[in-house]
Amino acid sequence: MDINKAVRYVTEDKTWLSKLLIGVLMSVLSFLIVPALILQGYVVKIIRRVMGGEWDGLPEWDDWGGLLRDGFFVTVAEIVYTLPFILLMIVGAAATGGLASVTGSENAAGLIATTGGLGMLCLVFLFVIALLLLMPAILIQYAIKDDFGALFRFSEVFGLMRANMADILMVFLVSVVAAIAVSLVTGVLSVVPCLGWIAAFVIGLAATPFISFVTGHLYGQIAAKVLGNKAGGSLTGVA
Repeated sequence: MDINKAVRYVTEDKTWLSKLLIGVLMSVLSFLIVPALILQGYVVKIIRRVMGGEWDGLPEWDDWGGLLRDGFFVTVAEIVYTLPFILLMIVGAAATGGLASVTGSENAAGLIATTGGLGMLCLVFLFVIALLLLMPAILIQYAIKDDFGALFRFSEVFGLMRANMADILMVFLVSVVAAIAVSLVTGVLSVVPCLGWIAAFVIGLAATPFISFVTGHLYGQIAAKVLGNKAGGSLTGVA
């Protein structure tokens, strides 16, 4: 996996600044939902571009309807995959509260609530980790298949995640390191009055789309590997 290329390709584009500014606008307006979906669709477009062998430069911001559609499909799938997590939280909270309420002793009720709460925390932590690994597989699956139904062929999605676990973890670490670096830089700049504040604000705005573009390129590299493995017949569970 070429991490250096994934970072450099954004600024190697001759019109990278205008494309990044559009990404910033979509990120800032993400509370309106539609811009967030469009930005998600743009990441899918990056993945497809890279897996098709076009490693240089960002794709154009065009076919807005297509970007919205792709972002919507992927987001719906992500929500569906998180439903077990939500149900687990509801059932766990209800069970813990119910057991505590029917216990005659306050100490026993407190012990049940505490033990149940710790158990729920462990389950939540494990589920969050699983989702962090699964979400890239969902993006890659859709980018390759270009089919909404393929997002719910669970054996394929989980198979893709298992087969590329090391690369997905690497992308996750890259995004975490990038976020920490941005946080440190903006923290230092925020100490400097006026110009430092402005610079920190600008970097903070640009960080989210920039990191999305970088991770999109890395996911595209994984997708290219998946396609190569499929052609060679060495990948199971994703065909």
